[in-house]
Amino acid sequence: MAGNSSLPRPRTLFRSAVCAGSLCALLLSLPAFSAPTFRDPLDTPAEMRTNPAKRPLMAVAVAGERVVAVGPRGLVVVSDDQGKTWTQAKVPVQSDLLSVHFPTPKLGWAVGHEGVVLHSADGGATWIKQLDGRSAPDTFKAHYAKMAPNPQVQAAAAQLDLNYRAGPALPWLDVWFEDANIGYAVGSFGMLMATRDGGKTWEPWLERVDNGEYLNLNAIRSVGGDLYIVGERGRIYRFDRSAGRFAAIETGYNGSFFGIAGEGRALIAFGLRGVVYGSDDRGDTWRALRVSSEQTIAAGTAVNGAFVLGNVAGQLLRGDWSAQAPVLANLDQPMRMTGMASLADGSLVLTGLEGVRISAGNGAAASGK
Repeated sequence: MAGNSSLPRPRTLFRSAVCAGSLCALLLSLPAFSAPTFRDPLDTPAEMRTNPAKRPLMAVAVAGERVVAVGPRGLVVVSDDQGKTWTQAKVPVQSDLLSVHFPTPKLGWAVGHEGVVLHSADGGATWIKQLDGRSAPDTFKAHYAKMAPNPQVQAAAAQLDLNYRAGPALPWLDVWFEDANIGYAVGSFGMLMATRDGGKTWEPWLERVDNGEYLNLNAIRSVGGDLYIVGERGRIYRFDRSAGRFAAIETGYNGSFFGIAGEGRALIAFGLRGVVYGSDDRGDTWRALRVSSEQTIAAGTAVNGAFVLGNVAGQLLRGDWSAQAPVLANLDQPMRMTGMASLADGSLVLTGLEGVRISAGNGAAASGK
């Protein structure tokens, strides 16, 4: 869906990477939490849950020796024993969390619905709110008001106004920090913001990406010193540091990419209906890879000189950077995957609607506790 729409925008219930497939319907079928009166998720701490590692989770990150996973209603779980056991963290919101990243073992950020940005300074054990969709509009509008007017800035400010017209519900879909200070978040309808002070302040960057249609920006990652964004209509954007903006790269694909992974100059972009594209020249040129499944790929990572992808049917696809056809493997216990991270020993941490599991990468997996 293009960004320039005057129609009311429904609240995204799941990371767009998965809502494009049948998994969105499965999430909608989950039992809804009912309360006698409305409690704003931005003002309500996450409830402590029994068996939190077996509840739906959306993303996972490694924080030194710790593993941190995030999910709906402010759920955050951490493990200090390579995923054997998990405990729930203290979180000040009940917003659905969609992405998490730790550039250092202690410092981490998580983002999600209601425009929320959370920060942890203790490896994910406790979190504070840095930004949300109620405070962001005024902050972002003031930023653009101070800039010299030009067509790009004016268009970005207009889109920003449109995005927040329905309130704070618009989600951030992914977050990535280059170090303890420099970070970025991307989201629906062309949303992009950056921080240079560890999230104390954020600036809107809608005018700094070649995305005049304000298409969804689904994921952001750094590979080989380059920073990439992937999104709708096969768009991939690479950050030009000298120009201070993300330049669009044509891939020849017209569907949605939901993630990107890589090592050095080699890249893999993946997404809707099992599509996988590869590049061996930092994204300058792309080729479609043969994949034996049409299930939407929601997660992927580089591990031990190879890549592993996970789809919503609970299958893993493993390949090397020159492979034309990744090898498909089924999990012993199928799980509708949403996120993935690799551990130092080459094993994988997988998140999904059934919780979090550890896998050797060959299909065998163990559930978290």
